[in-house]
Amino acid sequence: MRRGAYGFTLLELLVVLVLASITTAVVGAGGQAFLERARYTQAVRDVASQLNKARVLSVQEGRPVSVTYLPDARRLAVDGKLFLDLHEAVNIQWEAMRGDGRSGKSVVPAGELLFIFNPDGGARGGRISVLRGSSGVAFRVNWLLGTVEQSVAAAQP
Repeated sequence: MRRGAYGFTLLELLVVLVLASITTAVVGAGGQAFLERARYTQAVRDVASQLNKARVLSVQEGRPVSVTYLPDARRLAVDGKLFLDLHEAVNIQWEAMRGDGRSGKSVVPAGELLFIFNPDGGARGGRISVLRGSSGVAFRVNWLLGTVEQSVAAAQP
């Protein structure tokens, strides 16, 4: 009888399985790091977008618009209506406003009041930082122009 040259030997199949498992292990570790970077980058974009939406809303509607942070829910809220959920993979640090800017009274409707955008284009407020590890991006508002400013931030203990 003639032995056929069809198919694979057991040794060839084992080699392929070993190579596939090594590849999966290497790519899996890199994939997790990529996913964490992507979540951080998306969170930075989302916060910047949410703050800009608040600024535009204030000018369009002709009234002050507040931005609050709800730490228990990890949520950023614009006027208590537009919500942005922040993923647990990113760390959030913030400095709340120290009052309403006029009377000195504390204004915290539901959460930590971060910013108030005025209809004349100005703004006032504290700071919010989106961190990955020990560094990240801090967001502040320019009091005169109302623009959202980003800067490099370091984690604070």
